[in-house]
Amino acid sequence: MPDNLGPTGEKLRSALEKPSDGYELTVLILEAARVGDRLDDLNRILTGDGEFWAHVTTGRDGVLEIRVDAALQEARQQATVLRQLLAEIRRQRGAPEPEEDDVLAGL
Repeated sequence: MPDNLGPTGEKLRSALEKPSDGYELTVLILEAARVGDRLDDLNRILTGDGEFWAHVTTGRDGVLEIRVDAALQEARQQATVLRQLLAEIRRQRGAPEPEEDDVLAGL
């Protein structure tokens, strides 16, 4: 099943997957990997390396307006979603809270 994950998504999925994972857990891990890739894309936009997210609309008086999507706000929301997914994965596995040296603990 091709998932079209980028490098971050693949690394995250590889770090989280276990052969004994049930389907429900596999879906959560895949979604966490997708969110990781989205965060990479948003970071490229915020640092000027990615495609620019904007669109042109016509205002009330026929004036053209350029609207730029709120990439920083979306990045914050995606980071929150990733934290929630990681917490749910840990909860379903019955894992204790992450240790201080856990590289994923700060996400």
